[in-house]
Amino acid sequence: MTNRRKNRVFISYSHNDIEMAHRVSDALQREQIDVIIDYKDIRNGENIFDQIRYMYETSETVIILLSNSLFSSKYFQFEFPQFFFEEARKRKINIIPILIEKCQVPSDFLEFEIINLTNNFDKGLEKVIHKLKLIPEISFEHFSPYKFEEFTYDFLKAYGFKNIKREQKFDDKGVDFIAETYTKDVFGIPNKEIWMVEVKFYKEERFSINSLNQIISLYNYINKEDAKILLITNSVLTSVAQEYIENIKRENKLEIKVLDGVILKKLTAKRKRLLNKYFLK
Repeated sequence: MTNRRKNRVFISYSHNDIEMAHRVSDALQREQIDVIIDYKDIRNGENIFDQIRYMYETSETVIILLSNSLFSSKYFQFEFPQFFFEEARKRKINIIPILIEKCQVPSDFLEFEIINLTNNFDKGLEKVIHKLKLIPEISFEHFSPYKFEEFTYDFLKAYGFKNIKREQKFDDKGVDFIAETYTKDVFGIPNKEIWMVEVKFYKEERFSINSLNQIISLYNYINKEDAKILLITNSVLTSVAQEYIENIKRENKLEIKVLDGVILKKLTAKRKRLLNKYFLK
C-alpha cells in the first residue's frame, strides 16, 4: 500500500497503563506511523485536560486504551464522556478502542470496533496497524460521478440491500436507486423495508442543505409513504447540515439516513471486495 497522507495518531490512556501505551506506540512507530503519546511537553500550571483536548482535536485518529484504571479515573468520570464522543462526531475523528485488560466497557464504545489485545497481543496489534494503514488508502478523489454511482451500487449489495433498481423515474422526477432490506421482528418474522437512495458526488464543493431539501421534495412528490431515505455522498456534512437533518427527522417524522464521506470510508474498510475493486489496485 502507498501512504497518500500521514495519519497522525494520538494514544489516550490512563497513567497507570503507561507501559502498555509505550508498547503499543513503539510497535506503531516501527511501522512508520506518526504517534503522539507523551505529555512531557506540558508545563507546570497548564491544565492537562486542555492539553489532551488539543492533541485529541489535532489528530486524525485516536486510539484509546480501555482498562479498569481508565474507567475509574477522574478524567474519564468527569471530562471524558462530555467531550470525547461529541468531538469525535463533530470533527470526524477516527476512533480505535483497544481492550488491554478484561473489564466492563461502557456502552458508548460499542458503536466502534473494539480490538482485543488481551488474548493475543501481536495478532490484535496487526489489526490495529492494518486499520491505520488502510484509512488513507480509501479516497474518492479520483472518482467520477459515474464511478461513484457504480461504487454505491456495489456498496448497497455488500451491505445486504436486495432488489436494487437504478434510476427509478416518477413522472419527470427520478431517484438514483430503489432498494429493499429485510429485518426480523422479535418473533423471527421478516419485515421488508423500502429505501429511496440518492447519490451525491462532489468534486470540490461541500454537501449543502439545498441538496437535502431537493431529496425531501422528491420524497414528498413521489409520496412513497412506506419508504425510507438514504443519502450517500463523498462529501463531509457540516455540523449545521447535521443539525438540520435532525430537525427534519423530528418535524416531518421522516426516516433519513445519511452516509457522508467519513462514515462511508469506515464502512468500506469492512468490506474486502469493495476495497480490492475500487481502492487497492
